[in-house]
Amino acid sequence: MDDQRLGQTPLAHLTKDAIGFTAATLGRISHALSRARGEFADLTIERDVAYGGGQRLDIWKQRDGGPAVLFLHGGGFQQLDKQSHWAFSERFARMGAVVFNADYRLAPEHRHPAAATDARDALAWVRAHAAGYGADPSQLIVAGASAGANLALGLAITERVQAAVLFSGLLQVTDMPRLYRSRASVPLAIRARMACIGVEYPPLGKGWELPAIEDPTLDPLLHVERRGEDGLPPLFVSTGSVDNVLEDSLRLCARLSAVPHELDVLPGFGHAFQGFLFSEPVRAMWRRCARFLAAQGLRVRY
Repeated sequence: MDDQRLGQTPLAHLTKDAIGFTAATLGRISHALSRARGEFADLTIERDVAYGGGQRLDIWKQRDGGPAVLFLHGGGFQQLDKQSHWAFSERFARMGAVVFNADYRLAPEHRHPAAATDARDALAWVRAHAAGYGADPSQLIVAGASAGANLALGLAITERVQAAVLFSGLLQVTDMPRLYRSRASVPLAIRARMACIGVEYPPLGKGWELPAIEDPTLDPLLHVERRGEDGLPPLFVSTGSVDNVLEDSLRLCARLSAVPHELDVLPGFGHAFQGFLFSEPVRAMWRRCARFLAAQGLRVRY
């Protein structure tokens, strides 16, 4: 079966639904348990603030005066939301940042560039309103997990920000089968899930061939590889050694020389592990992230 057909099979959609349901459920259960234990008592959380064309974001903070972080959730551009990724907001807030955790339109109902347009609108909204929520708009960080890291890197290329944090980034959407063609160990269900992203997110007919002109809002990795690193802010890039999209982070950092960056590969961890705050290796990764940002002149704690 060819790759495009694989992404349209019932297995692809069953896997997508199962992964999405599991991730969302675990995220909500852990959020409810943390609230019940009073772990958010020292945080201010304002939910469902409208931005742009009717999308919404949550605002997390522990204190005023820190950097503004725009965080974009993962889910293959098709699933999940700001609430399923609450742990990222909590951790950035404890660094001293004011976090704007944004939803965006999802595929296949809304194909590219809908999510990228929403990310750009969210960033514009944060610039305009950050000071009103106690953040320093001159210290603006874009961050994201998986698909959200793709959107964050696109913003880092096209907009002026002070830093970007990329967690388990899926940084190239065209030619998704590149991630499993030469790896017999990738289970069929995971291959089908990856292929499904290539079917449902890019503009129709654009997901299976490398583009002649790279689009930084779709394939930011290709843009950096072909156009260079000029204009990029400092980058903290986190991934796991058994992450199925590990190669995207490795390719990105291999292209960087002049831009301050740190590649943090956690041995034995898989995709989007950074929200597992119960794990000491994960908490240590967050401390390394904070130290990197502080070294770039951003006012964060670690």
